[in-house]
Amino acid sequence: MKPEKGSIAVYTTNTSRRALWASGLLLVVRLGLAGVFIAAAIPKIAAPDLFASDVFNYQMLPDWGVNVVAVGLPWFELVVGVCLALGVWTRASALLMTGMMIVFMVALASATMRGLDISCGCFEVGAEAGEGHGATIKAFLRDVVFLAAALVLVRFPDAPRPLDLLRRRAS
Repeated sequence: MKPEKGSIAVYTTNTSRRALWASGLLLVVRLGLAGVFIAAAIPKIAAPDLFASDVFNYQMLPDWGVNVVAVGLPWFELVVGVCLALGVWTRASALLMTGMMIVFMVALASATMRGLDISCGCFEVGAEAGEGHGATIKAFLRDVVFLAAALVLVRFPDAPRPLDLLRRRAS
């Protein structure tokens, strides 16, 4: 049986399904991006000296700035990732991630243009240099995807929080 054209029930059902899919997709994007930042922060927090070496190899900061970034950035990534995972200050967290992704992309592009053969320092710290420019370009392209995800969350920050979904089930 074909629903009547303009039927409110059909429109509401389709709209509800779309809204549910959109909310679910936004939740997956938000949790995925949060997971990426949390996973990237942990090795840097565990070995700040090795991360400082990676930051130094970019040759973009003065010596004192290298240590500030090596100690502060991983904790900042972790806090922003946790806030995003919990759905706390989602738009602000996504904006901060957007800014970080732009900075990371500028650093990678700069290293590539200057011919530096360095370890990215993104998810592993103290890795052997010599990954080649192909790895740096892959890291840049990966960051473009993460930037796009962060921008989606800036635009649509109202995905459900994981705890909200558990409360709905319990009701």
